[in-house]
Amino acid sequence: MPETLRRVRPTPTNAYLANPHRGCCTFQHFNGDDLYPGNTWSEEGPITFPKRKFSGVAPGYLPTTVSYCRWFWEIFEPEEGRYDFSVIEKSIETAKARGQTLAIRLMAFGSAGQPQVPAWYAKKYPTVSVTSGQFTDARPVHDSPEYLYKFGALIRACGARFDGHPLIETMDVGYIGPWGEGDGEMSVAQMRRFNDVHKEAFSKTARLIEVCDEQGKVGIESGAGWRWNCYGDMGDAGSSHVLKVNSWNHMYDAYPNAVHHARAQERWKTQPVHFETCGVPMDWYDRGYDIDFILQQGLKYHPTYFMPKSTALPAAWMDKLADFCNHIGYRFVLRQAIVPTEITARGAIKIHLWVENVGVAPLYRPYELALRVRQGERDTLLTVPAADPRTWLPGDTIIEATLNATDSIKPGPAELALGLLDPATREARVSFAVKEVFSDRWVALGPVMVGA
Repeated sequence: MPETLRRVRPTPTNAYLANPHRGCCTFQHFNGDDLYPGNTWSEEGPITFPKRKFSGVAPGYLPTTVSYCRWFWEIFEPEEGRYDFSVIEKSIETAKARGQTLAIRLMAFGSAGQPQVPAWYAKKYPTVSVTSGQFTDARPVHDSPEYLYKFGALIRACGARFDGHPLIETMDVGYIGPWGEGDGEMSVAQMRRFNDVHKEAFSKTARLIEVCDEQGKVGIESGAGWRWNCYGDMGDAGSSHVLKVNSWNHMYDAYPNAVHHARAQERWKTQPVHFETCGVPMDWYDRGYDIDFILQQGLKYHPTYFMPKSTALPAAWMDKLADFCNHIGYRFVLRQAIVPTEITARGAIKIHLWVENVGVAPLYRPYELALRVRQGERDTLLTVPAADPRTWLPGDTIIEATLNATDSIKPGPAELALGLLDPATREARVSFAVKEVFSDRWVALGPVMVGA
């Protein structure tokens, strides 16, 4: 008797999906917190955790499932050799309660007037005095073995506590200059040592490197993904010799060249890309920047994260920014599923799936694709072999698989559904961008009759 098949063609949707590991990020804040006032922000990560102000996203911002926070060294090691990571622990708890994961960076020191290296370090180890305006700060000698040893020990201690934590999204690699973003002198040999420290400490969690200059090249060589700390800059300062329209800026002069020289063009296929805005988008709006050019250029780099620093976004640009955030990272559309209408208990179940990734990057976490067979209150989950969403690059993926029904599937009617599961909880965590999705994120594939 010929097999009877059903073709299921779900309806694609452009709606926002609260999927993990992608999209707009909060900065030093969590989903539901108030925004920073005006165009300002703080470089110092949260050390107190007030109750959520808004039940949903803060007015004037975009929905988010990722919180990005960074802190200075002095917070974690107030006394030499005594580490305190309680702010990260509390941030993880807060992010989880707000439906987010947490991206982190540990910074040795900031710019003038911001926290510098811990007082015990400045007193005991090699530093150099740097004066800026009214501030004179003691900063570490970047090439000194003491800086590598002591700041490296902090990174190792952090990795021992948090590497591979399911709620830690990424670890920023930063060790040169204020905020670790590269403004300082360091030998290439010392850069490689620092990257080795980060790679050993965070061998499971995705690492990101500032893509600029030699620091970016060395980081990419170490296997890290990359981040852009001044995305959107269309600098219009100009001078008596150069028209504003032709003046230097990051979008034209820094990052196209930096990505090229770091050989980072293809890194997005295996590691994530993070964009932090230059200033904030309201600055872009006030200065008349070309938002269409900024966003179009951004998509070509295949980013997964967009971090506009928890400041109000221009109302006139909100739709464009929302559409941009819908397309960065992964976005999986189940175009078609071919499934049987009849199966046999303990028999084979053949399925044929067409998944299109209409985003610009893959999913970098090892989620499991599974078929659910529901009979009343009983669910049987069958993992689809060799289906790894980490390999689902933009475009089409065809999955042909034969699943073996288990003893828990009994004769009688059943309902089929498809889901992407968190391997730790075995719950569907990633939604397909289709309308036929249950509230628990499974896609309905219709009924099936189980024969004896």
